[in-house]
Amino acid sequence: MYGISRAGEITFRAHLVLQSPALAEFCRHPVLLDLCADLIGPDVRLYWEQSVYKKPGMPQDFPWHQDNGYTFIEPQQYLTCWIALTDATAENGCPWIVPGLHRLGTLKHEMREFGLQCLEEVQGAVPVPLRAGSIAVFSSLTPHRTGPNLTAATRKAYIVQYAPFGARIHRPDGSAESCDVPGRQFAVLREGRRA
Repeated sequence: MYGISRAGEITFRAHLVLQSPALAEFCRHPVLLDLCADLIGPDVRLYWEQSVYKKPGMPQDFPWHQDNGYTFIEPQQYLTCWIALTDATAENGCPWIVPGLHRLGTLKHEMREFGLQCLEEVQGAVPVPLRAGSIAVFSSLTPHRTGPNLTAATRKAYIVQYAPFGARIHRPDGSAESCDVPGRQFAVLREGRRA
């Protein structure tokens, strides 16, 4: 993904719903749909999903970024559900967030060695340790990073993101397109009911 996967350090695998009916069904889990209904509204589509495996001994942070910094979506504030597949701790690279900065909209991002970065020095950041099976829920505008994995085990997460119907991707060349790619960006809620 975007050239930021690094063998032996961190890997991203997107669009797993195309290979796994079980994951497509998981993306419609009642807990996730309740979050979508409460935080997005009655008409919601799966926008993106991917696994992220941070390998043992990776000494670098994954930099401060907003999910909307990678691909600019309008409306800007879509929903990210960061699901821990293994315990995520400060020692193995749990997420960190900066509360309140989502109110500033999409910040300027610059490409760095390990991905896009929107913040240099951060005050008020808080770690979000998660037990396996737990979910951290935040806006696509929430600046976040993950710390280094200084343990002997791989830290595994599954990221599921949702956007309202009508959301559009805006490209750097000024073009825009619908967030409606058949097979991987499907309806999860219609008029407040499971699609």
